[in-house]
Formats: sequence, C-alpha cells, structure tokens
Amino acid sequence: MTRHFFKRLAKFAVLVQLALAFTPYAQAELAHASVRKPEWAQPVDASANLYLIDKNFYRSAALQPKDIKTLNALGIKTVVNLRSFHSDEELLENTGIKTVQVGINTWSISDKNIIAALRAIRAGAQDGPVLLHCWHGADRTGVVTAMYRVVFQGWTRQEALKELTDGGYGYHSLWKNIPKYMNTVDIEKIRIGVESIN
Repeated sequence: MTRHFFKRLAKFAVLVQLALAFTPYAQAELAHASVRKPEWAQPVDASANLYLIDKNFYRSAALQPKDIKTLNALGIKTVVNLRSFHSDEELLENTGIKTVQVGINTWSISDKNIIAALRAIRAGAQDGPVLLHCWHGADRTGVVTAMYRVVFQGWTRQEALKELTDGGYGYHSLWKNIPKYMNTVDIEKIRIGVESIN
C-alpha cells in the first residue's frame, strides 16, 4: 500500500468523524449539555469536575496535589472518598483536612453504602464544608449526591436522577444499575438509616 492511500484513508476518517459530530443526535447532545438547570450544582473548577451543591457540600473527581490550594480556598474541612482502593490520607496529611473513606463499588450500589456516605457528609458538615469524590466524580459521587438531594433537600428521585445523568458531570451510561437503584430505593429506609445511631 502506498503513502497516498494512507493519506486518503486518514482524510476519509476525519470526514467520517466530522459527519458523526453533526448528526442530529450529536447536535441534540451538544445543545442539551449547554443548558443547566439553576438548581443543579454550580461549576467551580471544570478541570477537577468540581461543583458546589450547597454552602457546605461540594463534589469532584479524584483529588490531585494541585487541588489542595483550591480545597483550602473553599474552606473544605472534610473529604469523603468513595473509592475502595485509593486513600486521600497521604495527600491530605498535615493539611488540617479530615479524610473519611466510604468504599463503594460502582457495579454494586447498596443501601448500606449510601447510608454510610450520607452519614459521613452530614457529620463532616458540622465542622465546615465537605467535599465528596470518587474517581471521575460522576457515577458513585453522582448517586450519593442524588440521594443527598432526596434525603436532605426534599427533591424527588426523578429530579435527582435527572441531575445525575444530565448535569454534565460525566455520568457513564453503562452503569445501568445506578438509575435502577434510584428508581427502586426505599427512601424512607435510607432516611431512617442515616438518622439512626449505630
């Protein structure tokens, strides 16, 4: 095969990508992504997927060393980490920021996970702003945030699920168990679980 053939093939690939980018579906997705409901979490730092949920609660992707300055500027007192195998203890050592680990596996969301995470958020908020994160700040963080909306802020599960999937946080639709969980979870059971003392 000649170099000319590969150049033509590369041009064809670019044209295909451009054509796909301008399909009605892609255009609808772009238009949809640009419209945010005012009640949804407000962007703080897009590079970290960092959003303000309410005055004492933020959500983000996994923390990087560069994020410490931002955490301090926001007055974050507690970080709740939903990752099962990655701790923030070393990163946040000597920062004065408390770390809480509530390991959740994305493929296996349970009431026990949600209750533990919501308790950690509520307990941390007594000292000041809390940051919740997982790896991408999209799926595990999304479902816990959605349950926070329902349990503490009185949102309907449909409203919370809409923000989870369409809020621009990067929700990965392959995790079909997350909407299923949101649609079937016993909200009162979660509320009682959060309020109860172990």
